[in-house]
Amino acid sequence: MENLVVFKGSIDGITVMLDAHAPFDELLDNFITKLESSKKFFSGAKVNMRFKGRKLSKEQQDELMSLLANQNILNVAFIHEFEQSSSDKREDYLKWIGEELERPNVSLTKYHYGIVRSGQHIDFAGSVVVIGDINPGGVITAGGNVIVMGTLNGKVHAGLDEKFKTPFILANHMYPMQIGIRNVIAQSPEGESVSRMKDEMPQIAYVNEDQIYVEEIDFKTLNHMIE
Repeated sequence: MENLVVFKGSIDGITVMLDAHAPFDELLDNFITKLESSKKFFSGAKVNMRFKGRKLSKEQQDELMSLLANQNILNVAFIHEFEQSSSDKREDYLKWIGEELERPNVSLTKYHYGIVRSGQHIDFAGSVVVIGDINPGGVITAGGNVIVMGTLNGKVHAGLDEKFKTPFILANHMYPMQIGIRNVIAQSPEGESVSRMKDEMPQIAYVNEDQIYVEEIDFKTLNHMIE
């Protein structure tokens, strides 16, 4: 039962392959064992992490995330979505995204039409919607949420105002050099993008337990949310 969990290095961090059939308790035990055995290799390194190979319930995902949050071997800066997120979890995210965009007390939304170029900095107390790309060197800081109807290659920091309860960053194509939500920052190593996901689906970044996560959203849903 030594290979219930397998770590694989990739260009954007570590892919964790989970056995599809083993009891979840054994999977967690093996995950901890693998972390311990790799302690010298990781040596406090800050990494991005992706999970594949098994569908997990929301409770199992939360338990695994709690384990990661409380271990001191690996500094996980950025967690991609699980390979098969539950439909309930996706619906919950879409629900609160819609609620955030429609809240009357944060109706101040700045729309920027066109490219945010290198050296350009847009700072706004509410939410920011960019109808275009954010180039490397372009910066957005917002009290609320940030939505990019294009490619995010620059730096974005959302949720600087506490009245936004569930701040998020959403982009058609998310390849940021740095993203921040609340006081959590995901910094790309040596000038590379924080996210190197190959798919072309829009993605949403949010914070849970002081870690940044990314999930995919389809274009139909995205267009519906911003109408």
